[in-house]
Parts: sequence; structure tokens; C-alpha cells
Amino acid sequence: MTREYPVMIEGQLHYVIVSDDREALLAAKAAGKASVGLWQNGESQGWLPADHVIESVEDVDREYLEQAARRHLGLPWVIIETKRLMLREFKAGDESRISAEAGEGGADRIFRNRKSLEDYIHCQYGFYGYGIWAVVDRKEGTMVGKAGVTNLTGLWECVKDADALELGYHIFSPYRRQGLALEACKGVLEWYRRHMDCPLYAKIDASNEASISVAKKLGFGLKDQKYIGSGQWLRLYEWNC
Repeated sequence: MTREYPVMIEGQLHYVIVSDDREALLAAKAAGKASVGLWQNGESQGWLPADHVIESVEDVDREYLEQAARRHLGLPWVIIETKRLMLREFKAGDESRISAEAGEGGADRIFRNRKSLEDYIHCQYGFYGYGIWAVVDRKEGTMVGKAGVTNLTGLWECVKDADALELGYHIFSPYRRQGLALEACKGVLEWYRRHMDCPLYAKIDASNEASISVAKKLGFGLKDQKYIGSGQWLRLYEWNC
């Protein structure tokens, strides 16, 4: 089975090929078209030479096709828009729009280095389909922070689901105290409701009262906490909505 779907991206017509036939997928690749491999009944005759692989044509809708085309073209996927903000995937070049801030860790520095950012885009978005996204002011086009979901890290005895995710966000210092963190996270949760079916948590330093306040407003409740040394406690909040 081979189907060709037209997709309009930023005013330009593109095509996405969905097929369980290796030759058709190879032809699509040679023609520079986005491709999606189809595993019929969860089985396939070996590896499929496609950008993405799905198990059923029922997974193909307008949003999925646009995402497949954008990934093929190297364009960021727009995750969701709120009243003031747009959450989108990071793209090469965004590293120059992020300034170093006090207290940042290794995970933050990924987004300020072109090579590591490109690797993140390819591996994180390409494999999982989610990650930390750029938070952009819709009116000004200014990047004001980061927000999204990632796989839950750390050993927590109370978490039994290996697929659990955690909410993460960081609003850059010049744009704080405007309610942007809460708005961005509400956007992430709206996306999460539509696309994910697993527990969601937030890890917050016990001394970070601002983040704890945001978590509570979003509907997160305290699940567990542990001592991490130097007088610091790390709290685990679970989303209960």
C-alpha cells in the first residue's frame, strides 16, 4: 500500500509518501519527499527506509502529515499557541538567542551550543516527538524562555510507570513576573492532554517558592521529596488533573 498526501507548509505544496513498500519509500527519498513507513499488523519485511514509521494508517491525520513534512524540511514544529506565546521546536540558530544565566546546568547549556542543539533536535524530537521547546512572544517574536516535557529522571520509589514524564520550564530573567511561566506551562499541559497517556511530574527545589507556586496553580500536588545534600531538598510533584 502506497499513498501520497499533499501538505501545505508556509504557502508551499509538499508531498508525504506513506507506504509499506521499500521501493516506493526509496523512490520518495530519491525524489526528496517526506516518507512514512507502514508496518502492517506490526510486522515488516526488514528495515523500512523512511523518515518515520507507524503501525496504522489511522495514525495519519493533517497534524501528523504536517509534522512529518516539517521534520523532513528541517522546519520547527509549532506545538501550541496561547494568548501571548507560541511554543515551537527549537531550530538551528536559536542558540544565538539564548544568553547564559546564573544557576544554569548542563542541560541548559545544550541550547546555547549549535552542535549540541542540532543533536538535540535530531535525536530528541526525531525519536520521541516531544522535548523542551522554545517559548516565543507572538507579538514581538522574542524568545522568552523554554518549556516542555522530558522523560522523568532520578530514582523515585513512588513512581512505578517507566514511561513517566516531567514538566520543565525556564523563563529568562528579563521576562519574569509577567505570568509567562504559568501561561507557557498551561500550553504544555493542553498539548499533553491531547497527545500523552502517562503520569506527569515536576521536580522542584524546595527553596524555589516561585516554581512551587506555579506548580500548585497548574494542579500539581506534592508526591515525594528527598535530601540531595548541602541542606537542599528536591520535591516531586504529580499532576492530578
